[in-house]
Amino acid sequence: MKILIISDAWEPQLNGVVRTYQNIIPEIEALGHTVKILGPRDFPYRTPPINHDVELALFPGRTIEETLDSFEPDRVHIAVEGPIGWSARNICLKRGIKFSTCFHSNFADFFVAKLGGRFNALANVLSKKSFDVLRNFHEASSGIFVASDALKEELELHGFKGPFLPMTRGAKAEYFYAGPATKFEGLPRPIILSVGRASKEKNYDVFLSTECEGTKVVIGDGPYLGALKKKYPDVVFLGRREKEELGEYFRSADIFAFPSEFDTFGIVQVEALISGIPVAALDSYAAKSVLTDPQFGSYDKDFGQAIRQAVAVIGDQSTREERSQKAREQYSWGKAAKQFLAFDPSLV
Repeated sequence: MKILIISDAWEPQLNGVVRTYQNIIPEIEALGHTVKILGPRDFPYRTPPINHDVELALFPGRTIEETLDSFEPDRVHIAVEGPIGWSARNICLKRGIKFSTCFHSNFADFFVAKLGGRFNALANVLSKKSFDVLRNFHEASSGIFVASDALKEELELHGFKGPFLPMTRGAKAEYFYAGPATKFEGLPRPIILSVGRASKEKNYDVFLSTECEGTKVVIGDGPYLGALKKKYPDVVFLGRREKEELGEYFRSADIFAFPSEFDTFGIVQVEALISGIPVAALDSYAAKSVLTDPQFGSYDKDFGQAIRQAVAVIGDQSTREERSQKAREQYSWGKAAKQFLAFDPSLV
């Protein structure tokens, strides 16, 4: 089967959307399928980088049409509700091509949450309008992939009718596993690590302003990194780390901090758990989706309380191994790839 994945988020961007497809594509190909991904850099006209590394394609229709004609896919999946995604949606509808989508990011809630001043009075109206747009985009598809039942229930509250399709997430076994600490020597424990794009929607201020014992460490790059460094001089900022090195930092930490309210799942939570460390999270459907076992950590509206509860379940090396094994049983990229392939839009 030939599968075309169309996404406004793709390399060199580094975020949850990109990492999802970076990880499931090799699994899909290993099962004998051919995958082509169409991202911003495949289009001749693009904006200069926005918000650090994001490029938007301009006038994407012709390239999408040519790709559909030359590649002749058996399946089309549209990942993101950006200019490429909307253009691909409209072209597929015009041609009568069925396609799937995935609800990756809740930017509607993020946008409304960041309104200030007199715009606060419009928050409910703007939230409804934002979800109306998102619903219009996704309801044109044959199926909407969601990472968890909690996200499905949230979307149903906003009037989405689906059909909803499960697609979980995973962690690369060669990078993330429980093992001895090789980093952070000499730093006060516990080491509380957070990993992700340094941008405002990740809610780093909630974590970094919380008083707690130990050392706070942030890994990641992004447009908000400079401001964070100035505001929190006692925090250890390590910039971008990847692959084997990132895995070392995960298993050398004691707790993983996940303060985001707007992620729909949070792959980093799974990477932390498979590395053997518990998660302290802000109450959100992403946290509720992943932290389903007391040993996995805690989520709370009070982030300080979530950290204290996570500290209480740190445990010894055998506890880490057990936590890692439980997480591996629930989450894998192989499972996600099979869920993606199980949906047949021709039957809808």
